[in-house]
Amino acid sequence: MAQGYRQGADAGLDLDAWRRLVDGFHEAVVVLDPEGVVRLANPLAAVLFPEARPGAPASPHGRAQDLGGGWTAWYRGVEDFLERASQRLAVLTDRDETLRTVVELAPSDHPVVVVPGARGRLEWWRRDGSDVAVARTTRQIAGTVPGLLDVLDGSARHAEIPHPGDAPWGRPSGSGVAVSFDGRGALVSFGRSRDLELLERFAERASAALDASTRFSEQEQTVEALRADLLPRPLPTLAGTRLARVYEPAHRRNLVGGDFYDVHPREDGSAAFVLGDVAGNGLEAAVHAGHVRRSLHTLLLVEQRPAQLLHLLNSALRAAGSRLFTTLVVGNLVPVQAGGLRVTLAAGGHPAPLVLRAGGRVDEVAVHGGIVGVLPEVKFQQTTVALAPGETLLIYSDGVTEARARRDREDLFGDVRLKAALAECVGLPAEAVAEHVRRVVFDWLGAAEHDDLTMLVVQAAD
Repeated sequence: MAQGYRQGADAGLDLDAWRRLVDGFHEAVVVLDPEGVVRLANPLAAVLFPEARPGAPASPHGRAQDLGGGWTAWYRGVEDFLERASQRLAVLTDRDETLRTVVELAPSDHPVVVVPGARGRLEWWRRDGSDVAVARTTRQIAGTVPGLLDVLDGSARHAEIPHPGDAPWGRPSGSGVAVSFDGRGALVSFGRSRDLELLERFAERASAALDASTRFSEQEQTVEALRADLLPRPLPTLAGTRLARVYEPAHRRNLVGGDFYDVHPREDGSAAFVLGDVAGNGLEAAVHAGHVRRSLHTLLLVEQRPAQLLHLLNSALRAAGSRLFTTLVVGNLVPVQAGGLRVTLAAGGHPAPLVLRAGGRVDEVAVHGGIVGVLPEVKFQQTTVALAPGETLLIYSDGVTEARARRDREDLFGDVRLKAALAECVGLPAEAVAEHVRRVVFDWLGAAEHDDLTMLVVQAAD
């Protein structure tokens, strides 16, 4: 027999005396032999040191006491356990992760957390050994367990569970006790640990953490639903045209910002396009950008001429009480039968688009107009550009030219560098053009913060 399994008396330690001493302690106590094997654990240790099982090696966390001869006693108090549990739960923001952690930490041999789920059902989160499982049932199942509904609803703080009924407890041993989550569910404990005060104190902390994470999860779901409508749509496939884009919001965690773009194909093979920039960034700008996009989509049903479209958009935004101004370029793409594209566009307060010609020359598209959505009387110019096969139109937001150098935050990327980067793209397909210009800009930026940064590449197919 290994040394770790010798009788206590043989090792110079009276385990029976220790057992009589620590069984009544208000602290969890675990005694390890010189080989680190658990030789003694009092009842509270079963829940505060769940990893410490007699006859198995363990590395408890708590206060240690040297008993001599290589033997060690480990202690852990209820307050220490509750404080550490609170710290672990306080940082959680996901509801399911919180429920899983509550079940993992619960001071019970076999804990089950019962909480309301979707569509009026109940969720039963339980720990079987080291695994956490979840089952979902109708509420009627809880009615087969005496006293459980009262605890779930908060009309009773706790209740004995004399038999399991038809509930999915897993494999509990014996009867149990249920304690309330303040009307938001219940913690049910089966097994040796029936310390009601400890269970109730733990349940208070678990209930608060669950309430906070549930509210945070609901907010996240709401944001995700709204964000899905704000995110740019995938670019369509257009005959005779190659499209690519760069979309880098300032707040990358939100994935949305004040920049936006859209391409709307028509049945005749032409398409309308827009790239815009709402003042500011973040969710407020993204919401306004979504409003502008929807307004444009509707107005395109009655007006296709770019300059007139901007006049209508300006009036619509002002009538809706717009508080943020918008700059944008709108236009039409029409494939030419002999090859290439005819692009008609208008701009409102936006940087001039650039055209990369087949020989490497970069031209500015001279199209001007006032900002959109604020002033009652605004003028917009309209122009038409011909793109020969292989030639490229680049439309971009001012986040590109106003990108600040990583070494000198006063030094902007500017028009000259953008034109030079575009000129290097002669002969490249649209996707490669977008990636090259993006790489040059972000090499300039480094890891520095940036404004919303968006580009739309329109190329006449060869």
